[in-house]
Amino acid sequence: MTTPVTWAIQTNFIADDQIRRVWAAAEDAGARVQDVQVIPFSDELGNEVPELDGVVIPYGATKLTRLAQKRGWRGLCFDEAAFRVDAWNRHRDDMLNQHVRQMSVRECMAAMHDEDEDSVWFVRPVQDLKHFDGTVTVAKEIRRWMSSVDSGNYSFDGDTEVIVAPVQTLHGEWRFFVVDGQVVDGSSYRIAGQRMANAVARPELYAIAQSLADGWLPHRTCAMDVALTDEGYKVIEFNTFNSSGFYSHDIEKIVAAVTRSFAARA
Repeated sequence: MTTPVTWAIQTNFIADDQIRRVWAAAEDAGARVQDVQVIPFSDELGNEVPELDGVVIPYGATKLTRLAQKRGWRGLCFDEAAFRVDAWNRHRDDMLNQHVRQMSVRECMAAMHDEDEDSVWFVRPVQDLKHFDGTVTVAKEIRRWMSSVDSGNYSFDGDTEVIVAPVQTLHGEWRFFVVDGQVVDGSSYRIAGQRMANAVARPELYAIAQSLADGWLPHRTCAMDVALTDEGYKVIEFNTFNSSGFYSHDIEKIVAAVTRSFAARA
């Protein structure tokens, strides 16, 4: 007997074409689909969603992940304690930013005053449900940006934990979707520093990705970003499947795999 599966898909989302493809793919995979809407700065859904039996798989913005936690939806592939940079570095030795400085936004602002203002750094939140996206910028910009938290213009504050690391040369960057521990599909999103989204076709790249996925994972179903560095292939970061975007991915294949995985669970 299979478990009923419903995809709860956020429709007031920026990537409309991707949302339409996820919706159609879920229906093609035999799942039910429920429209959900997320209201900014609200802890409630923006539309009436009935009680849904079986497994409910949310897909949308990171805010939907938080709302799914409150509702106890079993298709949420997220563990707050595991989707953190410090947890990844503790459990693995092949992370891109293995040796980082972890501190609060307030401490980071002070630390950047001790660095050359034009020195280049990578900075991102420690947690996966990001208050802001990881970015590469110079010390003076980090100081300016983080000093602005006092104005209330950002969704983080002086106590938000971040990591800071020197910038590394990345020859290529890919996103692989892992479902129940198996790499299902992959796409590049940057090659030689230039945005380039192409489906992964080389079997050897899938073999490398699978070898990385065979290690510790924050969840058996997740998005895994991988980079080719001067020292070989490294994991850049893990992202919660339920709020991960697609590049030139086979969305239908990924959605079908996730649906099968949850339908097979008692």
